[in-house]
Amino acid sequence: MNQEIFADGVSAIHVTGHLVRIDLLTLQPHLKSDNDQPVADISRRIIMPLEGFVQSLAVQDNIVKQLVAAGVLHKSQDNDEAVLKKTEPGEEQPFIQALNQEAGDQSMDEQKDKDA
Repeated sequence: MNQEIFADGVSAIHVTGHLVRIDLLTLQPHLKSDNDQPVADISRRIIMPLEGFVQSLAVQDNIVKQLVAAGVLHKSQDNDEAVLKKTEPGEEQPFIQALNQEAGDQSMDEQKDKDA
């Protein structure tokens, strides 16, 4: 990986033929709207083939399921969407431990395969 891109969210997704364009937004807290909210700026665009977009949704869905299982997210009673569980300031996120443990387990398995 040679470049990281930060985004606060997704502004819009456009599908044209076999290409998907994802507009990323970044909040500009130093700029305020008329109702005193940070201004959202469309900062970057990701363009990918439709097949790659669908594959990325499967990866994201898997992560959401892991976060629900770890108790970081919970299913909304209204529409079965995963929503962020509220935490207190300074409270450790349990999913970080769970994901790090899973990554460590995979690394140990890879080392065992090399040793065999």
